[in-house]
Amino acid sequence: MTTITIYRNRNGEIIKYLVEGHTGYAEHGQDIVCASITTAAVTALNGLTDVLGIGIGYEVRDGYLECILPDQMDDESRFGAKVLLESMVLSFQSLKEQYDDCISITELEV
Repeated sequence: MTTITIYRNRNGEIIKYLVEGHTGYAEHGQDIVCASITTAAVTALNGLTDVLGIGIGYEVRDGYLECILPDQMDDESRFGAKVLLESMVLSFQSLKEQYDDCISITELEV
């Protein structure tokens, strides 16, 4: 199962996300659910770094992706990050509706 944890500040803004594990939907290399989750998570990460130019903290390795946003961002960067990250969450939620036994999503306020 893939575990997704979304961390929000008290304003409801996403400040970190963590994706761990493999869905187990199919064999490695054939798992469309795992590939879909990875695509959403990496697209958001690339959008933050390469499109918006935000200096984020991140770690990516097999079965693990962690992304931490900086505490301070200008309004334009904050808005762009919100659009990217909320879109990512919608993708995760849509996948969970279809493959509930493969995905766990937790949202925490920190």
